[in-house]
Amino acid sequence: MDNLSIERVWEDNNMFEIEIIAQSKFICAKAKDYIQEKSINDLAATLETFPKNFNDKFLWEIGECTDCFSFISLNFYCEDKYGSIIIEIQMDINDGTPKSKHHCQLLIKTKVDLLNRFGKSLYILNESGIGKKITLNQIDE
Repeated sequence: MDNLSIERVWEDNNMFEIEIIAQSKFICAKAKDYIQEKSINDLAATLETFPKNFNDKFLWEIGECTDCFSFISLNFYCEDKYGSIIIEIQMDINDGTPKSKHHCQLLIKTKVDLLNRFGKSLYILNESGIGKKITLNQIDE
């Protein structure tokens, strides 16, 4: 099942580290990067009301393609007019091996209501405490 999760795995006074796990039918990819509250707030504010119309697109990136750690990109857009959303995910990871740059790109699908709920839940990541985690396609039990 397509899914996306973000977990707070380390923290300091001005920043924290998140781990993003993206899973499609064919692949599962995981990357970590350092982030500040503002970046999470920007993502949350957009996703809790995305899309406003069928042609809406939203690109969220952390890290830099040239840095020594990782680059994570989430590109959100509508698949159809029935509430299906595509998230195109790109992860570039430098793991310190001789061929130190590894690239993964995958698509996951979700529905508007799940994406909006995910957006509203993102603010949890800004609360202090390691282990805070949100999941896109989680079904409440």
